[in-house]
Amino acid sequence: MSNSIGGKIRNFMVAILVGLLVVAFAVWGVNDVFSPNARDAVVSVGSKDVSRQDFETQFSRELRSLARERGEGLSNEEAYRQGLHNQILSRMVTDAVISLDADELGIGVNRRDARDSVKEVELFQNELTGEFSESKLNEILAQNQITRKQFERDTLRDLRRRQTVPAIIGGIEAPAQFAANYYNFITEQRRATILEINEKAVNTIPEPDDATLKAYIEANAASYLAPEYRSVIMIRLEPSDFAEDLAVTEEELKDAFDYRVELGQIGSAETRDVVLITAPDEENATKAAQSLMAGEDPSLVASGLGLVAPDIYTAVGPDGIFEPESAKAAFEIGEGESKAILGSLGNWVAVYVPAIQAAVIPDFEASKDELSTTLLREKAQDALYDVTGNIEDLATEGKTLEEIAQELDLPMAEYDYFDRSGNTQDGQPLSGFTGIPGIATDDTVLRQIFTSDLGFETDLFETMTGGYVTLRVEDIIDSKPRPFEEVKTRAATLWEAEQLSEALTEKSVDLNAQIRGGKTLEQVAEELGDGANLREIALTRANPPRDIGAQVAVGLLEADIGDIIRGAGESRAIMNIARLDTIIPNADGLAGQFLDVIQERTTSAISTDIQNAYQAAVLRDNPRREYPNQVKSALGIDTDN
Repeated sequence: MSNSIGGKIRNFMVAILVGLLVVAFAVWGVNDVFSPNARDAVVSVGSKDVSRQDFETQFSRELRSLARERGEGLSNEEAYRQGLHNQILSRMVTDAVISLDADELGIGVNRRDARDSVKEVELFQNELTGEFSESKLNEILAQNQITRKQFERDTLRDLRRRQTVPAIIGGIEAPAQFAANYYNFITEQRRATILEINEKAVNTIPEPDDATLKAYIEANAASYLAPEYRSVIMIRLEPSDFAEDLAVTEEELKDAFDYRVELGQIGSAETRDVVLITAPDEENATKAAQSLMAGEDPSLVASGLGLVAPDIYTAVGPDGIFEPESAKAAFEIGEGESKAILGSLGNWVAVYVPAIQAAVIPDFEASKDELSTTLLREKAQDALYDVTGNIEDLATEGKTLEEIAQELDLPMAEYDYFDRSGNTQDGQPLSGFTGIPGIATDDTVLRQIFTSDLGFETDLFETMTGGYVTLRVEDIIDSKPRPFEEVKTRAATLWEAEQLSEALTEKSVDLNAQIRGGKTLEQVAEELGDGANLREIALTRANPPRDIGAQVAVGLLEADIGDIIRGAGESRAIMNIARLDTIIPNADGLAGQFLDVIQERTTSAISTDIQNAYQAAVLRDNPRREYPNQVKSALGIDTDN
């Protein structure tokens, strides 16, 4: 293939080697190119579209994850302003790039392999039996609000990635000498003198009057807006609503148990150790079979007869042996037996079974609770589908939500005003309870509420927990500026902080000019008195200091002795002027475990650089096109802003 991975990467190797001293970060992206063709895409890579639905799903997952970490939720707009959408789009573009190249390479994934991969995940296994548990998988997916279809698609994509990426970076290892040089580079010590300039070095910032604050608020209006609030009525049905009225019989449990055993979903099927030796004729195949059954070493048997090396399978099922006649024979003979057969490819094969692992059938009584939970969930889902069908029929007839709820005896909830993050006007989140997450924790419902037209019933749509909702927005309180008295104190604090930062910046520029004109840091510090603090620091690239500004730290790591670096301090109330005094090379040798760790890290850096080059090559052949309005629309953000 002319456009192979090797061809794509070759032109980038020189540039990669030049940049190896810098640990690469995967920051991928190109300029926006707009196209009207991909109506449902948020971004496209060549012929691959990242759909709006997939983006919404990934964005919602990330929001839930952040909410768990922080203990509080973010609205879509807040997350958008923080750039969360760019992080997600970057990952999805990477997936699209890998998918494109996998298509070109002809890489596919067998669904059976995908299923086996999932079964090996410890999280999805029964704690008692150690076997894969379908109900536990469903439970975990429900807890994380991931549908079965999404999970299966993610699994196939991940397995495909595992086959593609190793072809790009497989076999890479950083030389030990390079690792040693890199270690010396990141552990080189630098010592500097830091002049910290504080608020006492500038004139006192006067308190702002109301006119000043109103002008400041107007200039930063977006930060002082009250959110849009909506009130809504809805019919929401979850599987748990039906489970309490359902029961599972002993006969149903036994049938389900037997069926799952038959499918291999619980327990494990019989497996065998199998040895296959291919021979050109029946005579040699028979000799090989007799020798194997006598206990001779398979490799020695093959070499003694001038045959190719044996194929040896360990704990394999019938589907795990490629050649069907050999597979059939291996599961017909007993343990320790061997026979010669004519294979489907025309060659003779000596088939030998040195060991058999018996099937494991778990105890029915031990499986009943888990099976009962699964069957109840399935019955509840079926009951839910029946009701949703009736709802859709009545909606087609033009019935209102109130009429549908009354006719089908369904609960209808009314929610007073709340915002896009699911918080009421009092700031209380609509969190729901265990089993049915509230509006604030189900972005599918929130997004539908805040993109629906006033007064119109929506079609039924699925919630993140497998339920269904139809709703109607009753009223909307538009976003508007908060009252001046409500935001006055906060605005004053921010205004004063900005004024102080500007005054300190101006002061530091003046002092920097004086220092470059001949004054020392020590002289400046003495003149400023309480308005400055002078101290010495030591820093390395492996451990940059956290108590000075990032700009100053980077500058000191790149500076020559005597250079002066100016920048913001660790807070807006501090400015730094720094002087690099000495550079002390690391004299320690690198060996043993430390060498292994550094070599592993530098290998990872090289791999990252190569992956960057690989992605750049694919993107050059398959341009990236972004649709920012689609992104905003998917998140319910005003596309005019």
